[in-house]
Amino acid sequence: MNPLCAYLGYLFVNYCLNDKVQNEPIKPVKNQTFQLEYQWHYVNFTWPTYEDYKKAVIKRKYIPENVAITGIKYHKGDLYLALPQIRKGVPVTLGKISTESGPKTNPLVHPYPSWDHQPRSKDCTTLQSVQNMEIDKNGIMWVLDGFRINNNTRCPPKLVLFDLNNDGKEILSYIFPKDICSSQGGHLKDIVIDSTNEEFAYITDNSFLDPGLIVYSKGQNRAWKLRDRTMFDEEDASGFIVGNLTYKGLAPLDGIALSPILPKTRNRLLFYSPLAGMNLYAIKTKVLKSERLINSGDWRRAIKVVGKKQSQSDGLIMDNKGNLYYTLPPLYGVGKWNMHEEFSTAKIMAEDKNMLWTGSFAFDDFGNLRLLTNNINKYMDANFPLKLSQEVMFKIFKYFTGTKSYLE
Repeated sequence: MNPLCAYLGYLFVNYCLNDKVQNEPIKPVKNQTFQLEYQWHYVNFTWPTYEDYKKAVIKRKYIPENVAITGIKYHKGDLYLALPQIRKGVPVTLGKISTESGPKTNPLVHPYPSWDHQPRSKDCTTLQSVQNMEIDKNGIMWVLDGFRINNNTRCPPKLVLFDLNNDGKEILSYIFPKDICSSQGGHLKDIVIDSTNEEFAYITDNSFLDPGLIVYSKGQNRAWKLRDRTMFDEEDASGFIVGNLTYKGLAPLDGIALSPILPKTRNRLLFYSPLAGMNLYAIKTKVLKSERLINSGDWRRAIKVVGKKQSQSDGLIMDNKGNLYYTLPPLYGVGKWNMHEEFSTAKIMAEDKNMLWTGSFAFDDFGNLRLLTNNINKYMDANFPLKLSQEVMFKIFKYFTGTKSYLE
C-alpha cells in the first residue's frame, strides 16, 4: 500500500485503491480506429520529496480528483499536458510524460519546465491556469495561461513562450490587455501558430461575456480581437448531453484549426466553430493579420460558412494534407473532412461510448494523431460531485494517419 494511504487512513481509502490499478495493462477498445495508449483514474506528479507530496495532500493544495487534463501536444518523444485550475487543489498546470518509457496507466506527470513555474497565488510571473498550448516547428511552445472563469487566480491572462530545445527557457511573456481578455472571466481556449512570413498566433477566447478570436503578432508584440455573431452559441445547439450529463453552460467560440499554406496565394485558412454550434466557419489569415481592417469592421464579409457538422465540436486540428479532424462529444466520436472537397463528404471516422468527451488533438513526428478524452463536462459543472474511484477519467488514443501537422 502507498505509505501516504496508511498515514492518512480511511479519509483517503479511495485514493489508495489506485495502487491496485496503476500497473494493469491497457485493453484496446474493440472496433475502434483510435487505439488506447494512456489512461488515468487520477493525475499525480513527480514530487520533489515525499514530504512535499504528503503536505500538499493534507493541506488540500493537491486534491487528486480535481485535476483535469485539457490539452495535449507532442515534441521529441514527450507528450505535454495542460491542467487548468478548474477546481481547487491543482498544484501543476503544465507538465509532460515520456512516450518512450514509463507505465501506460496513471503515469506520473513531470511539472514543466519545473516546479518553480507552477501556480503560486501571489506570484503572477508563474504559470497560473493553462488551458492549452501549441509547439511550433522550431521547438517553441506557445502556452495559453488564460483560464480565468473562476476565482482560483486573479492574475492577468498571458501567452508564454518556452524553448523546448533549451531546457524550457522562457523567452517571452505577453500579458493580454483587459480589453482583449479579462482576468475575471476570460478563457483562452485553443491556439494555432502561423509562421508564414511573420509569426502570428490565433487564439480563441471562450469567455461567456466577451467571446472572440484573438490575433497575436510576435513581431509587433501586440494583439487585437475579432468579435462576431458566428463566435456565439447557436440557439438550437445548446444543452447537449454527454455521458448522461447535460452541458448547460454558455459555449461560444472554442476549437480552431489552421490549413496548410495554399500554393497559389501563399495564404492560409483559419477554421473555427462555437462549442454549442453545428456550423463550421472559415476566414483567410491575410484578413486576420491586418489590424487596420479588423478595426474597420469590413473583415466580417470575409467569413465563410463551410458547412454543418454532425454534432457540436470541441477540439479541431488539420494536417499538412488539408484533412480536418474535429471532435464530436455528443456522438462520442471524431469527424474528418478534406478541405479540398465539399463539406458534404465529411464523415464520422470513429464513434465509441468509451470516448467520453472527445476534447483535444496532437500530431507526432511519425504520422500519428493523438486524441484526448477527458470527461471535462463533469469538471466544468460546479454541482457535479467529483470523487476518486476506479473510473478512468482521462484517455489518450493514437491513430495512424500517415500525415503530419499543419505546421509542416
